[in-house]
Amino acid sequence: MKAPELPALTGIRFFAASLVFFAHVGGLPGNSWFIPRLASTYNLGGFGVEVFFVLSGFILTYNYAALFGNGVGVGNFNRFIWDRLAKIYPLYLLTLLIAIPIELAGHRDWNWEALILQLTLLQCILPVNQLSATDHFNVPAWSISCEMFFYLLTPAMIWLGLSAKRPASAVFLGWLTAITLAVAAGIWATHFAIWPSRFALVQTPEFIVGVVTAICFLKGRTPKNSTIQLCITAGCVLMALSVFFNNPFPWLQFGFVSAPGAALLIYGLAYGRGWLAQFLSHRWVELLGMSSFAFYMIHDLIIRIFKGAFEHFHISINNLFAAIAITAILFIMTQIISIIVFKRIESPAQKYLRGLARRKNTTGVVKPAPPDYFNPGKL
Repeated sequence: MKAPELPALTGIRFFAASLVFFAHVGGLPGNSWFIPRLASTYNLGGFGVEVFFVLSGFILTYNYAALFGNGVGVGNFNRFIWDRLAKIYPLYLLTLLIAIPIELAGHRDWNWEALILQLTLLQCILPVNQLSATDHFNVPAWSISCEMFFYLLTPAMIWLGLSAKRPASAVFLGWLTAITLAVAAGIWATHFAIWPSRFALVQTPEFIVGVVTAICFLKGRTPKNSTIQLCITAGCVLMALSVFFNNPFPWLQFGFVSAPGAALLIYGLAYGRGWLAQFLSHRWVELLGMSSFAFYMIHDLIIRIFKGAFEHFHISINNLFAAIAITAILFIMTQIISIIVFKRIESPAQKYLRGLARRKNTTGVVKPAPPDYFNPGKL
């Protein structure tokens, strides 16, 4: 049984990816005006990635609850990993190949170790000391390596979460695991100066927060409209606090406030009620959300190409109007390209690879129906 769509959660991906774009566009010569300055001051790029990690935990748990509801085996684990690789790897590989000539033109030292780690999605999984593997080629792809690490953990986390008799038990165990991992990863990361912010294990607690939120959504009772709106409002407030007060309180950058805020917002939006959920569910916003992975994977490459052109022709952005105009042009152009890439490359490749797996696994054996985890409040 396929889980019903949650369009509001698709739409929110567009805004998370946009935050990352605005953080990186400040790399253009002289472009430290207005939006780029705000993005760097308030760490909007890291905040956008954090929202993605929490959202990823929620969506994966929601979509694969039926697959792992009865347990984890070799068959369903392999199917899950293939599904995820079919989703991320074709575009990931394409952008990595495109990044190679950009890397050479950008006068960076060539690094075979970094290339091998990125080809195998291991750049944030293996804590290689004194190797800044994530700062080569398509730099934003570091988060995709973290996602690959999450995929290896997801089946067991879904099964354990769904096995809990009450949502409260899943919440307690999930938060306990997240805190334990956060402390362990922090201690480990201190031995690798390059890795603290990008080491996959350090990011795992944010993903677990998303998993726990999805378990509550699937197994809990449907809340009242007032409660849903309260969750959305509280989530927005917590995220705003973590963004605007991370300078006087640096510990806010570690997700102690923003991750629960993102979880509350995602939980509320998942029910599709209220003006914000309706806005995010609009077909144009949903299209932008569906193409957000392509947008995320190509935006830095486009910015680097323009940066190289600006440096070659000695162009510098020296006023606010030029900064806003160039930022807007780049943003719109990147969005148009990402929609084309999504429709012409990402989606067809995903369908083809998943189709291969389905044809290979067609045996004619009738399997028992999985438990129905898609009716919150009815379990």
